[in-house]
Amino acid sequence: MSGPEQVLVVRRRARAAYELGMLRVGLLRAALVTGLVGGLGALGVSQPVPAALLLAIFMAWWGIAWRGALWWRGALGGLGVGLVGMALPASLLWSCCRPGAMGGATCSMAQACLAFGAVLGAGVAATLPPTRSPADAARASLGALLGAASLLACRCESMLLGESAGLLGGLLASAAGLVALRAWWQGRPLHRA
Repeated sequence: MSGPEQVLVVRRRARAAYELGMLRVGLLRAALVTGLVGGLGALGVSQPVPAALLLAIFMAWWGIAWRGALWWRGALGGLGVGLVGMALPASLLWSCCRPGAMGGATCSMAQACLAFGAVLGAGVAATLPPTRSPADAARASLGALLGAASLLACRCESMLLGESAGLLGGLLASAAGLVALRAWWQGRPLHRA
């Protein structure tokens, strides 16, 4: 085997070892986040989370953690925002569900969900790590939004479609807008010429 062939073999082995290590780290991190979410549901801090949704959360966080670096750093902010969203009491999202008001099955307040989604999206944008390029900002933003949305799915599971769309739409709209504003403020172009 010649010198260049040996270099290629060593590179392949190193890459395989790196990817295997990242998969292992991803498994551990996903298990921690999924355990935290399931534990909060079991303790009554948030509503109980079905096993199928826990599996989806595990897979989403495993992918985020496997991608590493900026995806993971962005997702940590999304984790905080998602946990806050999970713990929001229904009386905040459904103002007509307060004691003495209409029954919970007959009320729908998509506009309140949109407003809370916008506040949560601002939280996602505020927790993004500093980046060096628009591509890095996109990776961190995607990690944060995926992290937050995976946990907010637990909250949306018991909501009506319009309310879920309002919450997630508000989250995406405000986060995207604030990330664009942050990039503009830092003098970075939003796209390459």
